[in-house]
Amino acid sequence: MAYQITVDGIVQGVGFRPFVYTLAVSMKMKGHVKNSTYGVIIHLECSSQELEKFIKRLKDEAPKNSRILDITVEKTEDLNLKDFTIEKSTPEKGITLIPSDLSICKDCISELFDPLNRRYLYPFINCTNCGPRYSIIKNIPYDRDKTTMADFTMCPDCKKEYLNETDRRFHAQPNCCEICGPFVYLSDLNLKGVEAIKRCASLIDSGEVVAIKGLGGYHLICDARNEEAINRLRRLKKRKAKPFAVMVKDAETIKNYLNDDLISFFDSPAAPIVITEIDDILPDLISPLNKKIGFMKAYTPLHQLLFYFLKTKFIIATSANEKDEPIVIDEKDAENKLGKFTRYFLHHNRPIHTRVDDSVFTVFEGKPYPIRVSRGLAPIPIVTGLYYKESYYGAGAGLKSHIAFTKGKYTIVSQYIGDLDNVESAEFYEETFEKLINLFEIDVKKIITDLHPDYYSTIFAERYAGKKGIKVIKLQHHKAHLFSIMSEHRKADNIIGVIFDGTGLGEDGAIWGGEIFYKKGDVNRRFHLKYFRQPGGDAAARSPYRMLIGYLLQIGMDENIIEKLETAFDSKGETPLIKSIIYNSINSPLTSSMGRLFEAIGSILTGVKANEFEGHAAIALESIAKFWHIDKYPYKIEDNVIDISKVIESVILDYFKKISPEDISFKFHKTVAHIILDCCKIIREETGIDTVLFSGGVFQNILLLKLAEDLLKENSFTPLHHHILPPNDASIALGQVYYAGIYQ
Repeated sequence: MAYQITVDGIVQGVGFRPFVYTLAVSMKMKGHVKNSTYGVIIHLECSSQELEKFIKRLKDEAPKNSRILDITVEKTEDLNLKDFTIEKSTPEKGITLIPSDLSICKDCISELFDPLNRRYLYPFINCTNCGPRYSIIKNIPYDRDKTTMADFTMCPDCKKEYLNETDRRFHAQPNCCEICGPFVYLSDLNLKGVEAIKRCASLIDSGEVVAIKGLGGYHLICDARNEEAINRLRRLKKRKAKPFAVMVKDAETIKNYLNDDLISFFDSPAAPIVITEIDDILPDLISPLNKKIGFMKAYTPLHQLLFYFLKTKFIIATSANEKDEPIVIDEKDAENKLGKFTRYFLHHNRPIHTRVDDSVFTVFEGKPYPIRVSRGLAPIPIVTGLYYKESYYGAGAGLKSHIAFTKGKYTIVSQYIGDLDNVESAEFYEETFEKLINLFEIDVKKIITDLHPDYYSTIFAERYAGKKGIKVIKLQHHKAHLFSIMSEHRKADNIIGVIFDGTGLGEDGAIWGGEIFYKKGDVNRRFHLKYFRQPGGDAAARSPYRMLIGYLLQIGMDENIIEKLETAFDSKGETPLIKSIIYNSINSPLTSSMGRLFEAIGSILTGVKANEFEGHAAIALESIAKFWHIDKYPYKIEDNVIDISKVIESVILDYFKKISPEDISFKFHKTVAHIILDCCKIIREETGIDTVLFSGGVFQNILLLKLAEDLLKENSFTPLHHHILPPNDASIALGQVYYAGIYQ
């Protein structure tokens, strides 16, 4: 008997063909294995019993970096083969899931520091279990000539490994060594290789900031224990309060600060930044807002070598870019754009084809909770339970932008692109679109965009649709959030959706952001925060103090209290302007935004008058909250409106009564959690629904998420949160295509 086995999933670039070869040979099978644009195809000549055993072992023993999503078996023609071989890749109709970049494996680390190994101290060591993937792939099938390694011809020793079925580097596409591979060099000091890395380490130890080209872009790096260097980096980046990420050599360095599950995730091939609370071992300057620091391990051999020569165990490794621009990936571009930050550049000559930022996770209930999904995880294949008859394109939002495409049973979500408010980010969006269209051979038949006409994602998508004659569907922003969390949990109906964020154009022309929906057949917007005018439009998002004054004027707060605030914030003269803007309806759209409310309360309690970064005042508010048992503030829920006027008034009065900001913050968080509970109770009484889904950027607030979920569980609800994509606007594109899939 002969069979064709098609293995669908992330099975290219992860050592899957060598694994299949070794398994088949060990079982004395005859046949062959090859990559295709559909996945991995195995031809096997054996009995049905042998086939069953083979498939079981295929599933049980697959390489740890692979992800088998489906296996199909068909009977085929017997070719009377005499042995088992690995065949050349062939194009087949279908979809190949692209492997993510993988952090250096333990075997390669061992060889890297072995003086007897021919790759001793070589910064581009890799094998089938680790190394660059998505960042270097130009096209599929995943073969060397379709990557940025194409110009590096393997030397005889590397070629021998590459062709040896029993070698760990068998068909490792980036395989190379010092003789035939890329090299590093320190630009202004004219040093190459290990000497350049040594010099770079000594510069960091002496307090300098160095730009280092890594896997998916450049990092700006300095000693994380040198306060002078940190301060200088903050000044140069104009970054007073936003936390920096810290890199360490390995999990051993921070094992006392993470549980076993989180250490395992931290040390995984994805090697994300993991945010954890930590005391006393690093300066407060790294994270001025709180005790939480994002740690990542040295995930490339170059970073491993850097630590080998460094004296410090901790380095700041922050994305090298101008504010709000994409991470820099090109040597010339780096020196042009980053010259204001440093005069020291550790370059290498392996081109980065696709820029990829570091992934970021925080911790919720002892498990990883996504904040940014990119390097090590992207492009992200998601199986939502839908089968798409045609390919859809979800254009995403204007902030935290991602792109989503569908093909068959898969939704493919891009790496993090960022905020599309400058030319560079818009170009990055287009680059990512073109790359994914080509890699996955997407033939777009339907496009879903946000309602907001001025998002660059919407503008680009509509322009593309016009060229191709494709239908465009517009989906309201918060409904896209709702469908995104539904997709992660494969829900199609009978759910309550609590969607809290900063902004999104509503179907009535107002700015939504504090919405509670339910879906039982149709989607119903059952509750929303009371509308208030947002003075100055987007300016209020940058200036939470302006929003605070706007709230106080509209709830009729005593003018003496407002005058005290003006004195406290040294803002005499701003209130009349804000009053004029509001009362004359000048650039002051109505908003139900929960994000603006959190920022306004954060402004009064933490003194953050202007946001340095998105959500700055809200993050500061969460950071000061002190857990204790107190009552909640008063509020009203009437018809479909949540009136938080009394909440705002009570917070201000408590502040001037000298109640501690820490206690007020916690009471405010608790109040919002109770608002969620009360609204969900009403919906349950009306519909019988008891499953509650959370989405929107406000639910990056771990305190609020915990308080709300605990209350809901205590009242026999089933709360569900994001676990694949972040709750912020990174999830919008996924929600857009899931919505279209449900109604296709």
